[in-house]
Amino acid sequence: MSEPERLLSPEDVAERLSISPVTARAWLRKGKLPVVKVGDRGLLRMREADLNAYIRSLAAAQGREP
Repeated sequence: MSEPERLLSPEDVAERLSISPVTARAWLRKGKLPVVKVGDRGLLRMREADLNAYIRSLAAAQGREP
């Protein structure tokens, strides 16, 4: 059986990208980062796989490995 998809909070995303949680939330709201809205309140979350892909794309654009 496969593992469940891991969803990251804006705070988790901020820590991984070395940005503030406020910036992470803004990027998620504006669509700069792919977002998943969870529950009736529309909590912002990001798939861990999407964050890893984003980090790889940043590294590739800078010509280096992540």
